[in-house]
Amino acid sequence: MKAKPPAKYDLRKVKLTSYEQSIENAVDKNAIPATDPALLAEVRTGLAALATSLRGGKRPGSGRKPRETRRTMVLLSPAARTRLEELATETGSLSAAVEKAVMAFPH
Repeated sequence: MKAKPPAKYDLRKVKLTSYEQSIENAVDKNAIPATDPALLAEVRTGLAALATSLRGGKRPGSGRKPRETRRTMVLLSPAARTRLEELATETGSLSAAVEKAVMAFPH
């Protein structure tokens, strides 16, 4: 016995419930929503930010941050190093001790 072929199904002829029909009536396919110029500008800036590629290259703000101090290597005699370590115990660090000693020298 052969099965009946399925009936042709037309979406436009399907009966909608009253709730579904109210949704269908509320949607106007050709309506262009009114847009606020400020909102439109905000959306455009957001899209411009998204258009920037995050792959490859330097990212803004990346890398080491600038410092006010500079690293300097100094060779000292054992006696000067001992005196510097004594100053470091008073000031808190070797760097602070060297800075204090250098600044104490008249310009």
